[in-house]
Amino acid sequence: MNLPNKITVGRFGVALLMFAVLVWTDTCAGPDWWAPAVAGGIFILAVATDALDGYYARKLGQSSDFGRIADPVVDKVIVSGAFIFLASAEWARPYVPVWMVVIIVSREFLVNGLRGYIEARGVAFPARWDGKLKMILQCIAIPAVFLVRTVDLAFGPEQYRWLWQVSLGLAWVFVWGSFALTVVSGARYVTAAAQVLRSSPEG
Repeated sequence: MNLPNKITVGRFGVALLMFAVLVWTDTCAGPDWWAPAVAGGIFILAVATDALDGYYARKLGQSSDFGRIADPVVDKVIVSGAFIFLASAEWARPYVPVWMVVIIVSREFLVNGLRGYIEARGVAFPARWDGKLKMILQCIAIPAVFLVRTVDLAFGPEQYRWLWQVSLGLAWVFVWGSFALTVVSGARYVTAAAQVLRSSPEG
């Protein structure tokens, strides 16, 4: 296994570690403030290393079918898994409701299914800029929610109230911003896919 693929597999291992922390700490139910802080830190590590496998694949000329398929799958496992865990936690539902996570995960299944179907017919259907921006906002929104919980358990909403308000505001902005872009980019992917299929000889 080459270096880029090892990094991809390592990122999957980091994701499993994050899920283990979430389960072990009862999804950061409290009272230990370090639990959401550690979970958020592991999540940041997992997504921050996303560019490394692609970088080394290009630099070393070690691109592979495994990496092309596994890298986006690991991304989806990390992000969608974190959202599902947050939706299952009572403390996080005010920021990440279940219905929102259902839409987010459904969008990923829909887009991946369309891309796989179109590319199987020999037509390129690359990721769009709005989909990439959606991923970036999601990767900020999730640790922002963990930050709110960390501040809440460490200080409470009264002590250092400004810090709690800032973290709360960041969580709301990035969660709803990423959700809005999830819906918009998903609709754009569906529209683009419909145009490709209509123009295809077998459409």
